[in-house]
Parts: sequence; C-alpha cells; structure tokens
Amino acid sequence: MATAIVHRKERQFLPDLESQGFLAAIRVIEQILVTAHPEFMQAALAELRQLDTRLTPLEELTNSITLCQSSNTVSLQQRAMKAQLIFVRHLAPVQAVVPLTNTQEDLILLANAIADLPTFAQLERGVPFAIQSRLVQSDKLKGERPYSSGRLNQALAGAFTEETGAVETIKKPRIVVSILCTASQAYVGISTAEENLSNWTGGEQHFAQTREQISRAEFKLLEALDVFDLSLPTRGTALDLGAAPGGWTRILLEAGLNVIAVDPARLDVRLERRTERHPHLEHYRGYSEEYLVEAIQRKQIFDIIVNDMRMDARDAARLLAQASRCLREDGFIVSVFKLPHATPGMHPLTILKEAIRLLHTAYGVVQVRQLFHNRQEVTAVAAQPVRQTPPFHPRRR
Repeated sequence: MATAIVHRKERQFLPDLESQGFLAAIRVIEQILVTAHPEFMQAALAELRQLDTRLTPLEELTNSITLCQSSNTVSLQQRAMKAQLIFVRHLAPVQAVVPLTNTQEDLILLANAIADLPTFAQLERGVPFAIQSRLVQSDKLKGERPYSSGRLNQALAGAFTEETGAVETIKKPRIVVSILCTASQAYVGISTAEENLSNWTGGEQHFAQTREQISRAEFKLLEALDVFDLSLPTRGTALDLGAAPGGWTRILLEAGLNVIAVDPARLDVRLERRTERHPHLEHYRGYSEEYLVEAIQRKQIFDIIVNDMRMDARDAARLLAQASRCLREDGFIVSVFKLPHATPGMHPLTILKEAIRLLHTAYGVVQVRQLFHNRQEVTAVAAQPVRQTPPFHPRRR
C-alpha cells in the first residue's frame, strides 16, 4: 500500500492509474463539511454564518452532514475554535474530491490524492495523527463496498506512517486526515483535531458498555467531562438532581465522591443495595426544588452539582441558578437542558437562549454544547457561582 502513495519526485515508479481509465482527484478550495444533530443543523449553519457571512450550503450529504462553500475555510475553522459554538459538532475541510470506483483500487486513489495535498506536509516524523473516514450513501447498482471505514483507516494509516514517520494516535491526534465517501466520490482534507472541534470522527465519541453500567445516560456525563475538559473531584460531596435510575450517581461514586441522589423515583437496585451498606450514598426521595430549599437553609455546600431531569430548560436553569448558593467557589455544575421540537408556537432556540441567560445571572462561566450523546437536548457546564441569587420558591404541584 505504501508504494502506491504519490511522491512528487518518484511518480514514474507508481501505478499509472489515469492511463488505466481512473479519474484523477479534483482539487477544490474553500469547501467544508459541517456535522450537527439533524434537528439542529440549521442552527449550526446559522452559527457558522456569524463567522463567515458568505457560507453557503451546497449539498446535504446526510441529514447530519452538509457540504458548504466558505469564503476561507482555514479562517472559518480557526474562528470556530474560539467561538464556543453550541450546535456545530464537527468541521472537516474539503481540499480534494476523489472519484471512486467501488473497488479495492479506491484505497490507492485515496492514498494518492491525500499524499498530493499541500497539507500532507503536516504529517511529519513523530507527529500524532489519525485517519477518520465516514462512509455514507450507497448505490445498489454498484453493489456493496469492498472495504469498511475500519479497513480504509487501517490501510491509509499504515501507508502514511511508513512514508512520513508520523505516529497513528486514534484518541488524541494532533493532525486528522478526514475522508467522507459517498457512493461515487470522496471528500478529503487534512487539518488539526482542534480545528475540527473534536478528536473524534464526525464528533462521535463512543464509550464501551460495561457490566456496571446502569443507563446509557452515563455516556452524556462522560462525554461532557471530556469535551469540556473537566475532571471529577476525587473527594467531597456531589449533588445529583433527578438522579433515577442512577447512572450519573454511579459515575460520581466511582470517582470517590459522597453523593446525595435526589429523585422521588427508585434508584437502580444495585444502588439501592449500596445505600443500605454504603455510607457514601444518600437517596432523598423527593423533588429537587424542595431539597434545595432545605440544603440552602442548612448552608450545605457541594463540590459538584449535576442534573439530567426532564423539565423545561428555563425551569432547569432557574433551579441551577438557585443551586449556585450551594456550590463551592471552585466547584462546577453539569446539566442537560431538554428542548422541545420546533413547532409554529414553540421555538427551542428561544427557550435555550433564555435558559443560558438565566445561568449567566448565577455563574461567571457558562458553556453549552450539543453533544453526540445528546438527543433533543444540550449540555451546559457552569462555574464561578455568583452569590446574589434571590431566594427560590418551589412551584406548587
């Protein structure tokens, strides 16, 4: 495979694919692939237009991936890195379009096209890099692809490692070779992981399921900790609002924290057994609003507060604003904000904007992202509590 890579000084030693009827890659400029949750793709594009007013959608490749034309992709990616975007999950530059044959020859075509990019020079000896490929769309007339994304990644990574001395690093690459294959062509480009807004292919961070796992909601907390670069305290007390069935509580306990889990519903039986013999877990069988009133009266302080309750995002923000009175100065919160589907009378982005405004009244630092493991929701983190929050009065039920 490595011998098939195009070397500008050694082209005569390589297979002459063009003479065999294969089409050459087409160099393109200022195109970019935008990945976002289908429900929030238009919001993601609107965010990017704030950074590049000339950004134009060209084609919807899937309901979560849109090919766009930009006035300057490098500038757009660099500005996006600093903008704390909410809905754009992943960006990938398109520097060439490679016609595909739906045969094993595609591996050679892609290797040649990528090695011929000016940005290929970023793959230097010792530099950590990753091949991140996505296969979308298919053509029944052409049959099934003879390669998977895993096979493609493995073949190209091996070839480029041998050629450049760069080191393949899947989890934390510095440089990313992005490939998106449709039924007839591939979009390829090279950039930094930071410019892509994620270390992961398409911004999709996957976690292995474990026997101890209580719910898939655990992945939301794990992803939030990674994306926002947060570390759980290894001691102290955590407050888990809307804890049932207890996935987030389990993660907090495993970190070494004492946990107060607040929820009128029962916890997973494994956690219920734990409360009987484990001094680090307390289950408050009531509502979060009521518990916070009691906690404030007791002047109770927590090292971290988390929330994954099913409630209006604005109500959740009001609750968390009140909870700031119970948070350590150096503590932080992690909260999921549930959003409604858009209807003529319901505007989820307006609701989210108000929820974020409410958080800002109680915290000096607020960041929000629509994560891969979020669905019709976003995840917020907040820190540096402001102590002027007015008294909270729970709503009557």
